[in-house]
Amino acid sequence: MARSFHIYTLSAALLLSVSFGICQGEEDAEARRIGIIFEGSFESADIAKIPQGAKKTQYVASYEWDYGVRSFSEKLWTERGFDWDKFMPVAMKLADSLAESIEPQLVRDHRDVVEYALFSHEDPFLSSMVLSPIFYEKLKGTLGDELRVLIIDRHRIYVFPATGGTLEEYGEALVGDFIDTNLPVSLEVFSLNANGLEVMGELERK
Repeated sequence: MARSFHIYTLSAALLLSVSFGICQGEEDAEARRIGIIFEGSFESADIAKIPQGAKKTQYVASYEWDYGVRSFSEKLWTERGFDWDKFMPVAMKLADSLAESIEPQLVRDHRDVVEYALFSHEDPFLSSMVLSPIFYEKLKGTLGDELRVLIIDRHRIYVFPATGGTLEEYGEALVGDFIDTNLPVSLEVFSLNANGLEVMGELERK
């Protein structure tokens, strides 16, 4: 195959008080950031939500500490007084910040038409960007008002236009990319538009 891949508002004071020191007493670790990480539904997580229409994808309440990231346990979630109404404003603040700062690689065809956008970054919370309105606004001018999004792994997000058939053309390569990755999420295809994000289908493995 010729084609391949390389690849809620809080005050600042409250945000810092929630984000930092959240894990004091747990292995003497100090949290740096809290946010959402998309994972496959095969992953075990105490505090998770299922995106609309999804069968194989979940997003997980997670936090960063000295040794990487981990998902919230039910115990820690309760101890810190969280529920989703309190957590989401903080998580969305991080998602918005990433969506503002991380730029995609735009892959073009021989006519210089953009076929897809690839976000590739080592930030563990990269996948949370798809929930940010800023993410959609950044892409709709280039790819159209209706987008197709695949979160192949935690560090790669592919975005295709809904029209033009390019997603179908890259389907086999995307499946191969998913099989080879170390941190797979899913092959579910999200529809993203001004109304939000929902799963519309799944790429099939041959």
